[in-house]
Amino acid sequence: MPRVKKTSTDSNVKKTEERSGKVIPRLLGMKDILGSECVCYDLLVNKALNLAKAYSFSPIKTPIIESFDLYKKSTRSNLEREFYAVEGEKSERLVLRPELTQGILRAYLENKLNEGNLPVRLFSLGPIFRREKLQSGRYRESTQLDLEIIGEKNPITEAILISIAHNFFEELGIATQVQVNSIGSVECRREYSSKLMAFYKERGRRSKLCNSCKNNLGKNILGLLDCKEDACVKLREEAPQIADYLSDESREYFTKTLEFLDELNISYNFNPYLVRGLNYYNDTVFEFWPLNEDGSAQGKLALAGGGRYDSLINSLGGEPTPAIGLAIGIERTLSRLKDKHSLANPGEENIIFIAQLGEQAKLKALQLFQELRKAGFNVKQSFTSDSLRTQLEEAAALKARTCLILGKKEILDGTILMRDMDSSAQEVVVFKKIKERLIKKDKIIEKRLNIRKEEELHGRL
Repeated sequence: MPRVKKTSTDSNVKKTEERSGKVIPRLLGMKDILGSECVCYDLLVNKALNLAKAYSFSPIKTPIIESFDLYKKSTRSNLEREFYAVEGEKSERLVLRPELTQGILRAYLENKLNEGNLPVRLFSLGPIFRREKLQSGRYRESTQLDLEIIGEKNPITEAILISIAHNFFEELGIATQVQVNSIGSVECRREYSSKLMAFYKERGRRSKLCNSCKNNLGKNILGLLDCKEDACVKLREEAPQIADYLSDESREYFTKTLEFLDELNISYNFNPYLVRGLNYYNDTVFEFWPLNEDGSAQGKLALAGGGRYDSLINSLGGEPTPAIGLAIGIERTLSRLKDKHSLANPGEENIIFIAQLGEQAKLKALQLFQELRKAGFNVKQSFTSDSLRTQLEEAAALKARTCLILGKKEILDGTILMRDMDSSAQEVVVFKKIKERLIKKDKIIEKRLNIRKEEELHGRL
């Protein structure tokens, strides 16, 4: 029987088969984003960036690798095991950043941004790394949009950040429920922690806790409230609530925050056991939970979260400075997204700028800002500024065509001042009819542009 000679094709197939058995797999807890999902991811990122800019946040980029010391004072000690250590020079302790907030605050202090006018609004978008427990929807590398308001303690700042996330998910067609709570001051939590410790140490309760919570019992008692294990969640329902231990100051601040949310028509759920996963928060904390088809909230994987941290900057070497932050998870948001066509962003033409003077005017302006954005108008603002002159200068720099001005008189009269930025002509418009007036103005502008184009065309002929 003649010997069959192997062809080069047969040899290549065999080599391919040998190589295929040695493919190095993707690391556990990591995610590949491919094809149409990658396109959707990019559109989602662009929408997040445009939203941050629309609310007058300035961009900042910080290194992925930071000093371990940056996090050790502001992170619960039991979370250190989730850090990814990086080999450094000699005695250096380096980590892949587990979140963005501390890096932004380090840059804020190191680059002396605190020497300018406060408040400062900063946003950053990039990867974070955590060696978390593996489960569906939780990744060890993920992308976050992070927004920080530094140098202002006013319940309206909470309302602004919550409204940003609320609008973001609403415009994407993602149903969410805002969970909100106040964890008070350090003094409030000290008394509450002793009561909570006594509760969990009562006979029969400790044995029902998961192993992680049993270890935390003497280290970080508040961490037990953040556990997602079913047995711990069920046991938590019987635990004392921190609301009963708030100081008058913390209770008043939280009440005002909720009033602002009510005025903005943002539906929320008061969650007395919400504490967030980190130990630097005080007073207001919040999370955005996705809703299932039946309308129930899914609390194991929040799409966004944040809160106030008035002592964190001081712990990092700066002067005591109030601050608040919000983080939105991009991959988690992507997993809930159904319609990528909703990611289309408005153009940068025909800008409408909203200026305000006074707290009530600022709140009303925020409401109007949200309504006009939803109606498809390209709206800008500067809610951080209390100077009308500065706001008008910013409107001019943006080349806005129209400026809507709200002050104390307009609030009382139920009107708004509409200024044409080209001619400086002003007119008083009934507040409830401002959308109709803007639509009418757009049609007049469009008609003028068409006439101008025709005149230019006839002139060339």
